[in-house]
Amino acid sequence: MNTPAHMALSLAALGRRARKGDIWWILGGALLPDLFLYAEHFLGRGASGLLVDLFNSVPLYAALLVGALATNRRRLVLLAASALLHIAFDLPFHAGDAHAHFWPFTDRAYHSPVSFWDADHHGRVFGLLEAALTAVCLWVLWTRKRAQRVAAVVLGVLYLNAFVHFVGHAFADSHWALW
Repeated sequence: MNTPAHMALSLAALGRRARKGDIWWILGGALLPDLFLYAEHFLGRGASGLLVDLFNSVPLYAALLVGALATNRRRLVLLAASALLHIAFDLPFHAGDAHAHFWPFTDRAYHSPVSFWDADHHGRVFGLLEAALTAVCLWVLWTRKRAQRVAAVVLGVLYLNAFVHFVGHAFADSHWALW
């Protein structure tokens, strides 16, 4: 899934009873696993593989979640849960661009047979499923408080831009087959 889709999903799943300021922690958790990929893109520097693995590590976010629950740190719970939700939806949909989600225990990445964007791995189908899921999440956000309605509009615009960039290429490039 692309980052705005992760953010919409996390906010829809975790933001129902959000208190003032909670949405920033939820959105931040959904952004964290992709943070160094954006740094690499915008700064033109190669992101360290270790930092990408660190920010995509299930064991580290799980430890943060357990620690936050044990110390009653609500916002850290939201951050960790949001990052884990991001990773849960990344893991089955990254073929050639997978991350080492179980670092530091292993630096091996699971390369899924399907992708949300790569048509060589059914990206057209899964890209459309992602778009449908994102539309449902945006609708859920639209039905909530004003702050989440604003987030729905912003994330919707960001998602459309990402959808055209990643998934749109699969439809525009004639050598990529649907099945």
